[in-house]
Amino acid sequence: MTRPARVTMVCTGNICRSPAMHYLARQQWGDAAEVTSAGIYAEIGLDVPQPMRRAAARHHLTIPRHRPTHDRRILSQADLVLVATQQHARWIEAEWGGVAPHVFGIKEAAALAGRADSPHGDTAAERLVNAAAALDAARQQVPAPLRSLDDPWSLDQATYNRVMDEIIDDIAILTSWAGLNDA
Repeated sequence: MTRPARVTMVCTGNICRSPAMHYLARQQWGDAAEVTSAGIYAEIGLDVPQPMRRAAARHHLTIPRHRPTHDRRILSQADLVLVATQQHARWIEAEWGGVAPHVFGIKEAAALAGRADSPHGDTAAERLVNAAAALDAARQQVPAPLRSLDDPWSLDQATYNRVMDEIIDDIAILTSWAGLNDA
């Protein structure tokens, strides 16, 4: 049996964007992935704010009680890391002393998926494990800009809704590209 892909979502506080990415990917990718999330400056002791929960609920996504983490180990063990901004990617690069080929901005990964070869694998888990290599090959040919996913923290509900809509769109693109629709 193929092991599930290890995927980690990263933002700043691990209370808005990365948990939304985390629980959406978990819902969409099922047993094909072990999805986790972390923050570069995790807001330990906080939970996902109500405006983010309401934005997720608009898409029939329930975010359970969440405990922010800053566990660096999950980044090194991940097959694929999706970050919210360039700042998060730079932080990871500084931690590792160079570019990590399995780290992508979520918007960058969605853009690359538009021209990358589909990842190889007989199962959804295998394709997801191989997704970073396929995305990196496309990035080596022609880099995609690492556009930021805005931080909605303490802004209005409309901003939370827009950010959640962007996460929905980007995860949908990656799900389709990697053939995970039936995961």
